[in-house]
Amino acid sequence: MVTPLEKGSLIWVNFDLQAGHEQAGHRPALVISEAAYLAATGLALVVPVTSHKKNYPFEVTLPAGCAISGVILSDQVKCLDLKARMFKLAGKAPQDVVDDVLAKLAALVGWT
Repeated sequence: MVTPLEKGSLIWVNFDLQAGHEQAGHRPALVISEAAYLAATGLALVVPVTSHKKNYPFEVTLPAGCAISGVILSDQVKCLDLKARMFKLAGKAPQDVVDDVLAKLAALVGWT
């Protein structure tokens, strides 16, 4: 059975290999790319979730009741081969959280 992924999916995935200040290890992430991109390429754009809130301007807090708790690091976008990294679907983020992440990313790259 193929697990359906879409923008807003919360997953567990291995972020290794990393360097410097990048998030590493087996951790939660938010999918920010469209399902069509994954279907066409086998890749997904994701941003990691951490339990260590530091009040950085690009953090977005997941609300209580989500399948995963913590803050989304909107400025640490990664393109991952999810099949090779054996991801696990955990749930779905609320649409307002996804919109906030995408708005912060747009501001970061000057799309506003």
